[in-house]
Amino acid sequence: MYLGIHDGHTATACLFKDGKITACISEERINRIKEWGGFPKNAILEVLRISNVNPSDIKAVGISSIFPPIKSVDELECHFLKKLAKFSIKFIPKSIIRSSNLRKLFLEIYEMLSNRKDYVKNELEKIGIKANVYLYEHHFIHAFTSHVLSKTRNENLIITLDGSGDLLSGTISIGRNNEIIRISEISNYDSIGEFYMRITQFLGMKPLSHEYKVMGLSAYVDENEKQAIETFKIFKNYFEVKNLKIYNKTGAYKSLYLNLFKNQILNKRFDYIAFSAQKLLEETVIELVKNAIKKTSIRNVVLGGGVFMNVKLNNKILMLDEVENLFVMPSCSDESLAIGCAIKCAIDEGFKFENVNFLEDIYWGTSYSKGEVEKSFENLDEKEFEIKYIGDDIDEFVGELIIENYIIARFKNRMEFGARALGNRSILANPSNLEVITRINKAIKQRDFWMPFAPTILYEDQDRYILNPKKHEGYYMIMAFFTKEEAHKHLRAALHQYDLSARPQILIKEHNESYYKLIKRFKEKTGIGGILNTSFNLHGEPIVMSPNDAIWTLKNSLLDGLAIENYLILRKKLSKF
Repeated sequence: MYLGIHDGHTATACLFKDGKITACISEERINRIKEWGGFPKNAILEVLRISNVNPSDIKAVGISSIFPPIKSVDELECHFLKKLAKFSIKFIPKSIIRSSNLRKLFLEIYEMLSNRKDYVKNELEKIGIKANVYLYEHHFIHAFTSHVLSKTRNENLIITLDGSGDLLSGTISIGRNNEIIRISEISNYDSIGEFYMRITQFLGMKPLSHEYKVMGLSAYVDENEKQAIETFKIFKNYFEVKNLKIYNKTGAYKSLYLNLFKNQILNKRFDYIAFSAQKLLEETVIELVKNAIKKTSIRNVVLGGGVFMNVKLNNKILMLDEVENLFVMPSCSDESLAIGCAIKCAIDEGFKFENVNFLEDIYWGTSYSKGEVEKSFENLDEKEFEIKYIGDDIDEFVGELIIENYIIARFKNRMEFGARALGNRSILANPSNLEVITRINKAIKQRDFWMPFAPTILYEDQDRYILNPKKHEGYYMIMAFFTKEEAHKHLRAALHQYDLSARPQILIKEHNESYYKLIKRFKEKTGIGGILNTSFNLHGEPIVMSPNDAIWTLKNSLLDGLAIENYLILRKKLSKF
């Protein structure tokens, strides 16, 4: 039994046992503080409980990052980091900032002198874990996580990109089973992820969180518009790709980007800025990917790191002629590091690489008993809500309600890992009815007007709705697809309202049989092979974890009802009982 920990932004714990992930949970789900960073004590205890493992049974613990990772947005703006950025730009030559040898030396000295490993050991001992602790470099673990779980791990081209981690913003490696050979490093000064994050901040949104909003906004611009062209001209020369490197040509670094933007794009319209940032990201990364494939002749590509949460970018990579197979780690921001840490420390303790299971479903969270569910009902007002035990037919019953345009939250079985709801902690609605967009936003989500919802599509119906010529396994909502005419009718409310793209969950029965049954019933009555699926949470809150979270969210929203395990709760004014 092996434990993986990420203790930075969106802190997470993962338990690896008998060749597979048995539990993986982010601390935010338990303490209800979105994207919380720090030592994930509660998440550790919960993954142990789920896996039926005692603390004393843990053989080894892996932890991500040599340097303590950033725990919150506030740390980005601390006075010391601002001073350090200005000092670095003025007085340290770029050749030193970009030097791999100096970075490696600095990391070795820091690891030797710091108390990071001792701190982790002490925290683990407080909860009864006494085991070997392994400290892994940030981008190595991003690369390892994506590689080891992919079905092409006999030979992969591995690319990682994010804002920053252990003084790097990206790497390119060749993975052949248990061997990963790094062939390129990209310094954090040259971070395309940092640039995109600072654009998010400049537009008044939350960095390290709302980058997806910039992506969603970018699609509303016609690239042939004069102002779009003019804005992109400013951005076009910010970065340059040479061979297997990205180079920052702006002279800006970290918070200094904000000064650059004030000087150059302050009077540009916000949607043109978003469009230009997305276009720069796509063109830069696509050139890097093409160069890497040409250099290595490897066409199996796997991706890790927060930049690849950008599903539009991922689609551009997927559609490259040079790419034969593409795997993107689900929820590939830093929360995924805990997974790689758990597997890697197991291998370092003697577990065989070839016995690690490939990735399948990611329902790695907590489930709850009938008694726990029933106890949560004590918090409901019987004057406002009606509760009925439906039994095993609950999924078909909910499918019927959605046909009638009810908006129903679904709480069932084990919680999903990561940023995307995949049916077990979801809000579901009729995807063919455009009115549900306004109703969901009014009821609970309060999304920015440009942000789309997403569909879950049955595997056998994907060819009706999405353009997926390479048959990419879109199981995890980490890939965008352009859609076909039938989707524009059947799934209209679950598409991007301007470019009609989708970020679907392609559902196979083996991954979630009960959710499959629900959509199947919906399809039998409507002919529509998909459903609108958005995460079950209030705006700004983490996705619900427990029955109490679900009941609290229902009470503080205007949702029509909640299907919680085999019970259905409806507002009395809408009751079907």
